[in-house]
Amino acid sequence: MIVKAFSIIVFLLAAFAVKVSAADTLVVIFDKQHFVQGDSIEMEVYNEPFRADLPAQTLHLWIDNIKTGRRWKYRYPFLKGRCKISLKINDSIPNGAYAFNFLLQKKFLAINGKLTNSTSQDKEINYMARARNKPAIIDGAVLQPGGYFEINNLYFTDSLFFGFSPMEKSKVNKLKISIETPIDSVFTTEAITTEFVSVGKVEMQNSQNDSVKYEYVFSEVSRKDKELLAELVLKTKVTTRRKKFEAENVSGLFDSENAITLDFYDSDELNGYTDIYSYLVTKMPGLRIETNPENGQPLLYWRNEKTDIYVDEFADTDFSPYSISTQDIEMIKIYRPGNRMAMDGLGGSVAIYTKRRSTKPGNKLSNYSFYVKGYTAKTAEWK
Repeated sequence: MIVKAFSIIVFLLAAFAVKVSAADTLVVIFDKQHFVQGDSIEMEVYNEPFRADLPAQTLHLWIDNIKTGRRWKYRYPFLKGRCKISLKINDSIPNGAYAFNFLLQKKFLAINGKLTNSTSQDKEINYMARARNKPAIIDGAVLQPGGYFEINNLYFTDSLFFGFSPMEKSKVNKLKISIETPIDSVFTTEAITTEFVSVGKVEMQNSQNDSVKYEYVFSEVSRKDKELLAELVLKTKVTTRRKKFEAENVSGLFDSENAITLDFYDSDELNGYTDIYSYLVTKMPGLRIETNPENGQPLLYWRNEKTDIYVDEFADTDFSPYSISTQDIEMIKIYRPGNRMAMDGLGGSVAIYTKRRSTKPGNKLSNYSFYVKGYTAKTAEWK
């Protein structure tokens, strides 16, 4: 019997298709246009003409620094034709002018998958979905001809761990599954609008605002990406696999010069260990393993404080070293206690990057388990 436990923030949503006509536009209302670090930007977005009967869609917010081209990406559930957002400006955000680009996508969060080694006897598979500090959802997905399946009507923030298993209990899980999420793929924008704000103690003059609006042109390709690519071409003739992976997958505070980086391109050293924790404690003096008395799971500690674990740049407070095969790890970054990466800064942080992160949505841990990125929380921090 399949158990349906919907106690995490997952809601059933209408899955009917919706067409936004060419005449429809996005209207954005800000509480103000000029901000300083520490302020919260309050925004309301809705369709014009407004329709409250619209099914669920996805609203993407891409923030561009006009001067440097740096880009931040967020996405939100667009329900009943509107969305209210709050972003608190972190102290790390530089003064300057910013373009807030709002892109409406017809799709809502869903998982499209395929059991690549399916047979004619395979009609359904089980899946377990778990968010941190929340009970798991256990359900099933019906297989269509060719082994295809779809999981709809999901809404969650941060990230969700999906594990698939065969209907018949088995000691060995031989499923080979590929998944993708439509909102992570290239999508057609149904409506788009751009608004401008300034951050800093000195507000921009109207003439400066007009100049910024005139010069800025939104592009789906980040300007910073182009500049970095040109810079790499000038500085070196050969880009190592590690540098290429870091350029594509390491972002924000994870891209720290103080991080200790371990990769396994020229060594199979990691494969000699049963799990990632056993490897780390031999490589880093001060790290040690303790057992959680509540569930018996191993925990990583540094200076008597619990070490924060990130998998593909998502915090996993319930991480188990046995949930990831050492063969699926591409790179590890270690941040010593007291760095800005840590949640509390006392026990340091370890960021684990998996091999499938840069090639397919649904960060792969094995042939049958994935991390899937969800929506941004309605109240979040811009940093």
